[in-house]
Amino acid sequence: MINIDDLDKIMEIVEKHDFSHFEFEQESSRIVIDRNADVKHMVKIEDTENNMDQSIHEEKSTEKGNSQYIKSTLAGTFYLRKEKGSEPFVKLHDIVQEHTVVGLVEVMKLFNEVEAGVSGEITDILVKDGDFVEYGQPLFEVKGSDK
Repeated sequence: MINIDDLDKIMEIVEKHDFSHFEFEQESSRIVIDRNADVKHMVKIEDTENNMDQSIHEEKSTEKGNSQYIKSTLAGTFYLRKEKGSEPFVKLHDIVQEHTVVGLVEVMKLFNEVEAGVSGEITDILVKDGDFVEYGQPLFEVKGSDK
């Protein structure tokens, strides 16, 4: 298992060389660091032997103030509702919490829930029901709640 000191060194190297995407695998551990315009770092650490998964998100402020984005964690078909004719998981101006389910991503006939990961009000829905989405693609814009 990769320890925190190793992770700090890896993140330092990624920052120093301005990598946008970095993956590292050692024994039963795997690290994925994905940087983009909306999230300063996304670090995913997987323990493949114990099926443990830990994600760390460090948000940075954007020009829009405290807007954040709910992003797809998988590539696949995105659904706003559980089944045709049912109410969408969330609508424009709904308030979401970190564990609010906002949609589903279908990958190889398996449906995976997408949780908000942030708290606040949905200010924009960036995809349509049934759209194909890429990993890391913004799905919703959220105005963060003031804490």
